[in-house]
Parts: sequence; structure tokens; C-alpha cells
Amino acid sequence: MQIKRQNILGKTIALLLAMQLFLIGLQAKSQIDQGNSTLEALIWMIQQYIPVLVKIRSLQDKKQENDSLKSKSKR
Repeated sequence: MQIKRQNILGKTIALLLAMQLFLIGLQAKSQIDQGNSTLEALIWMIQQYIPVLVKIRSLQDKKQENDSLKSKSKR
């Protein structure tokens, strides 16, 4: 039961992070439509993406750590 909950939670987090990346793209498009240069919008997008990607990486690292601990405890 706990594994199923963790799986659902992981999928929910992944979906929310994907939505956040999508919304950053929409905001950049809006900035371009408002007259900002494409380069400015691209720089802004990169600045917004970096914290999201760092969060994704830390979640991956935690999952790998948990998986390795589970496999060691089963031995």
C-alpha cells in the first residue's frame, strides 16, 4: 500500500513539475508578444528552468537512494 502511495505521489510530482515547465514557456511567449526580445525571453526562461531542473535532480537522487536502501534491506 505504501509503495502504491509513493508511486502516485511520484507521478503527481512529475506532472506538476512538467506543468511548471510548460507555464514557464507560456510566460516567455507572453513576454515576446509584449515586445521583449527573443534573447531576453530565452535568458529569462533559462533562469526559471534551472531551479526546476535542480529540484528534479534532487528528487531523482532521493529516489535512487531510497531504492538502494530498499534493495540492501531485502538482502
